[in-house]
Amino acid sequence: MYQIGEAARRVGVSPSALRLWERQGLVRPRRSDGRYRLYSEDDLDRLRSVRRLRQVDRLNAPGIRRVLPGAVVAVHDGEHRVDGRLLRALREGNNLSLRLAAERSGLSLSFISSLERGVTGASVATLQRLTAAYGTTLADLFADPDAGSRDRLVPAGQRPTLRLEGESVRIEQLARGATQLEPQLFVLAAGATSEGAYAHAGEEFLYLLSGALTVWVGDDETYQLTEAGDALTFPSNLPHRWRNDAGGETRLLWINT
Repeated sequence: MYQIGEAARRVGVSPSALRLWERQGLVRPRRSDGRYRLYSEDDLDRLRSVRRLRQVDRLNAPGIRRVLPGAVVAVHDGEHRVDGRLLRALREGNNLSLRLAAERSGLSLSFISSLERGVTGASVATLQRLTAAYGTTLADLFADPDAGSRDRLVPAGQRPTLRLEGESVRIEQLARGATQLEPQLFVLAAGATSEGAYAHAGEEFLYLLSGALTVWVGDDETYQLTEAGDALTFPSNLPHRWRNDAGGETRLLWINT
């Protein structure tokens, strides 16, 4: 049996990734009398399969739970997925076949089809790559019943929200009717990541409210936001990815132009 640090080393991921996968219902390690997580060889084999399904097949937690035998239903399984019908409408509105959409986004044809049929969900990176291929942004994926309203106020308790990756990522839309910027509140559970890099047109502005975040930009830039008030700006067309490095929740204001 292996404790979490050794198990993570053998699988080739971080301990925070193993904690996240447990919350997402992908593995259930035993607990010692002292409540330490203990992983068996079978658990390690399962975790290696999870890593492959994420990194190679680009499945997210709900998709892996459908593919992997014996997956555990996570405590936070009330995920609100992006409406696949909306993604299909965006694709067809651009006169794109599934094959062309796959070529433009770098995603597999079967994955896009599964996403449109509601069979699997998507990570932030996947949605960013897909919407960029369709010439739109994440803002078009929010279900906002008042989207056509002339009221510019978005009350705190009525923000259109996307929940991704088994609720480990929550994105709240902060503006209605904006045409030049896309302000959002990101709420990230411990261990949450973008699940890959993405790029698109515009500029990025990040303002840390609480927690800690590491952001990788381009080929050789790494930035660590560790104190409330830390801010970061960079061109959106540089590939970028991120990871919540706090022991708990991270909250940040994220604005795209």
